[in-house]
Amino acid sequence: MRWCISVILVGLTLCLGQASYGAVVTPSDRVTTRLNVRSEPSASTEVVGKLHPGEDALFLEAVPHWYKVRLDDGREGFVSKSWSVKLDSQPEEQYIRLGAWNIKKLGHGSSKDYSLVSQIIDDNFDVVAILEVMQKQRSHPGYDALMQHLGGGWGGLVTDTPRPNTGSGSAEYYAILYREGTVRPCAGWTALKYYPDNDGGDHSAGPDRFAREPAYGCFEAGVDSGTVGVDFLLAAYHATWAEGNEDEIVDEVSNLSDVFTVMAQAKPSEGDLLVVGDFNLIPAILHGALDDSDRTEGSGSTLNSNGDRTTNLYDHVVLHDEAATSEMVGNAVVLNRVGMAATPKHFYQMVSDHLPVMVRVRSSGPDDD
Repeated sequence: MRWCISVILVGLTLCLGQASYGAVVTPSDRVTTRLNVRSEPSASTEVVGKLHPGEDALFLEAVPHWYKVRLDDGREGFVSKSWSVKLDSQPEEQYIRLGAWNIKKLGHGSSKDYSLVSQIIDDNFDVVAILEVMQKQRSHPGYDALMQHLGGGWGGLVTDTPRPNTGSGSAEYYAILYREGTVRPCAGWTALKYYPDNDGGDHSAGPDRFAREPAYGCFEAGVDSGTVGVDFLLAAYHATWAEGNEDEIVDEVSNLSDVFTVMAQAKPSEGDLLVVGDFNLIPAILHGALDDSDRTEGSGSTLNSNGDRTTNLYDHVVLHDEAATSEMVGNAVVLNRVGMAATPKHFYQMVSDHLPVMVRVRSSGPDDD
């Protein structure tokens, strides 16, 4: 509950209205793409925001036929009761929020707003793959700084070497972060494993199928009560950019079917296999390169240099077996958190040129194994 604050000014007492912070509004099952948030409780008024399936907004009040809500970036508006559901408490105890975020050149320079980056992660995820963890003198200072800002409630696994495996400033590590008490690595999984490929090092030999081959780990949910819920293998992937040559990117991405094969061999009883990250391909092109399911929807996930959102949906959650992973709820959506920064350009310069993607997965109940 918001405290009622009395402010005495020129003999007048102003009291802020109350809103229940335990209540949220989320799109109903009827919504397949987006739910419009309007400036006033009327379908003819301006659209000021959108809620995609799996997203929610703070409930402020109910009026006839509409809910007034506040979005994460602070904007307020109205959603139709016919297309939404009010929940008395957020359902995070029943779901884990899983996804990926390319945090532009994490660890390069000194201008990264780690406080805002960590707030976005803490507010929106329980397990998230982090891309563009930059190499510096064979270490990953950006990852270390991010973990420090996230604090003791978070753990992480980071690859032991970058890709390519050189001292180049453009070499990158992968990291997967998890909220302790909600998600943890499976027993015996103390590190991320690279798909076996040429590592791009000075003395490497043989075929090089990926510029930065995916790295994966095993994770399990539902550990707060001491029991294990859903478990899954999750891989982080940052596709080659190839100077924007789509044919080269498609050639690389088409190797992901072999990555899923290797992941399945790493834990033969496990059918929940996911690759998440920055594929550098829009859905229309990506789908032709995959034998697996892209479970991502919505608008673009990248920003231009002014911090404006583009139409390029490059960041994806790819699922190997729809039947095995029936615990995935809906599709992954792009989280537009630009409004949390002072300006869109501040977000681009000090946070990232990519937006995170997130999908909800039931943390308990039927599992493939």
